[in-house]
Amino acid sequence: MSTTTVFNFDYVFNLAVQLPPEEQARLLRELPNGIPPKLQGEEPSVLTDEYIEQHGVPMGDGFVMVTVPGKPLVSREEIEEIKRIGERRQRRRSPEELEKSRQRLLEILLNCPVMTDEELQGIVDARKEINECRLAYL
Repeated sequence: MSTTTVFNFDYVFNLAVQLPPEEQARLLRELPNGIPPKLQGEEPSVLTDEYIEQHGVPMGDGFVMVTVPGKPLVSREEIEEIKRIGERRQRRRSPEELEKSRQRLLEILLNCPVMTDEELQGIVDARKEINECRLAYL
């Protein structure tokens, strides 16, 4: 069974800053898009089975796939059966149905509230102020 988690960038950055320098260097080497620093005689890490078991597999864009030990909740056969059922139940819609659905979605989008430039700038300014306060606190 695999899972992908997403954390706020600021949260991850704050955690990384708290690491000792050698752990920060290791983290930089192991990031999928990171540039490995040249350390004294240290070889770059290789994705061994043991490493993958402990840390997961980098997937790009900061995501890491981690395999959780134990039996999966849903077996491969059950997943395949669910996919087959979904494909069988998938019905073809007529052009009229597609157009009606498109018009309904367009109407929903047109009725969504729109943020003005002033409101957007207020949010950006508030975010900058929060970051400045947090940096002053650290």
